[in-house]
Amino acid sequence: MIPNVDELKAGRTLAEVQGFTEELGAAVASLASREAGCGDLEVARGILEGLVVTNPRDALAWALLSQVERLRGDPFTALLCAGAAAQLSPEDRQVRLVRAEALLAVPSEAGVGGATRREVARGDLESLQSGTDGVARRAGALLRALGP
Repeated sequence: MIPNVDELKAGRTLAEVQGFTEELGAAVASLASREAGCGDLEVARGILEGLVVTNPRDALAWALLSQVERLRGDPFTALLCAGAAAQLSPEDRQVRLVRAEALLAVPSEAGVGGATRREVARGDLESLQSGTDGVARRAGALLRALGP
């Protein structure tokens, strides 16, 4: 179904207009994650780009796209995608971890704010290291790698 102008003016996403459920979005994101895990980053990227176009309010899709872009060697696009995810879901621990990883992936000498990016990432990681989940373990490992 193609959205009409009134639906777009009302702020409805293509996913909402087409009846694309949150569960279906999660399944498609899982497929993209599996493709990335198998090393097919271009396929994963294509799937995730489709998801964020269809539902730009999907923080998980933005976070996964950030990870794929980082793995592809494009830290600036990864940071842009992580920023979108963080705006949509600022308290989500996984999203905050992805944002910290994206901040650290941008070379410190690239542009302005290298030291600031590193400190923001460090702050996020310090707040994420409490707990026993995978996010806490990854945050702790990244902090140890960063050093004092």
